[in-house]
Amino acid sequence: MIHDLIEQECQAYVSTRKELTLVIGLSQNGRRSFFPFRSPDAVHAPMPDEKTIYEIGSFSKIYTTALLSVLLGQGVLSLDDTVAGFFPELDLKPEIAEITVFDLATHSAGLSGDGIVLAKLVADAVATGDPAKFTYYADYTKAHLDEELRVAELVRPRGSGWEYSRTGLSVLGHILEVAAGETYEPLLKRLICEPLGLTDTTYTLTPEQETRLVHGYDADGNPSPSWYWDIMLPQGGIRSTADDMLTFLEANVADDGSQLTADLVRAQETEFAWPAEPSPAPYGSKAAFTQALGWWNLDSGHGPAPQHAGATMSYQSYGAVHRKTKTGLIALTSSEANLLDAVNFPQLAQKLFEAAVEEGSR
Repeated sequence: MIHDLIEQECQAYVSTRKELTLVIGLSQNGRRSFFPFRSPDAVHAPMPDEKTIYEIGSFSKIYTTALLSVLLGQGVLSLDDTVAGFFPELDLKPEIAEITVFDLATHSAGLSGDGIVLAKLVADAVATGDPAKFTYYADYTKAHLDEELRVAELVRPRGSGWEYSRTGLSVLGHILEVAAGETYEPLLKRLICEPLGLTDTTYTLTPEQETRLVHGYDADGNPSPSWYWDIMLPQGGIRSTADDMLTFLEANVADDGSQLTADLVRAQETEFAWPAEPSPAPYGSKAAFTQALGWWNLDSGHGPAPQHAGATMSYQSYGAVHRKTKTGLIALTSSEANLLDAVNFPQLAQKLFEAAVEEGSR
């Protein structure tokens, strides 16, 4: 039934869009299924498979908070460490200086989505009307991040509510670099990717990986540029495959007693306590949502279902897990058409998890 539902909804999604690819991956207690799709009249977009490489956008944040949790387990830093401790050279306002690692990882710091400095870079790029000039993430350097912190204005008091912040996760990513004494990409590979065998989860591509990177297209079927990154890489710059992402999700629901599994579970279970009146949460629902370290925990009716979505200019991603049934769902597409607007993957995940619970009770 779930397989039929995936086929039905995803075929409808690709049928009305040009030069689009989509790959769905399911892991049910270690049993994997992949569902590849592409636009019926595609000329340039090849049929994807589990090894096709996509930009995964903000799902990168989940790898960053997983990395945070590993460093927490090693005692390299703590959730109570403050921004001031990692940026001692900056003259920060007290309300910025006291922001903690926990605040950044749970979007409860009160920082705005793009901040002041990045927002100006974005506005200037959009004003050109030329997508090829949308290079603001690559142009945004450590100097910009320092300036962001110096001029930052909180949109709400720290810890008073939820405010999804790309700059906040970039600050967190740099804190991990400072704490570990290693730049982000090799740190991620050493502590997350290599132990799990994630050979295609990376930012820097080899020549062979370049041949497997599917190219994104806009709504009119025109090619659009990939996005490139500097200091903001930890919040949205990772590339990966359906195969690697399922491996990562399987590690998040494993029950092998390893330290890495314990670290991954910590990221799912360490939550921000909502104030009396929480802010609107992802997918327009606030009652069934809590914010963990990176993960959005939606109530599946059978325990929490950690999940997250991501997007760049012409790529979309989604991933969800359910530990009780050791089930995972991922989706990767090469289109600017919002994946969650077209296919309700949180609802699809809910049905998948319900079916897994029912199967397990037989």
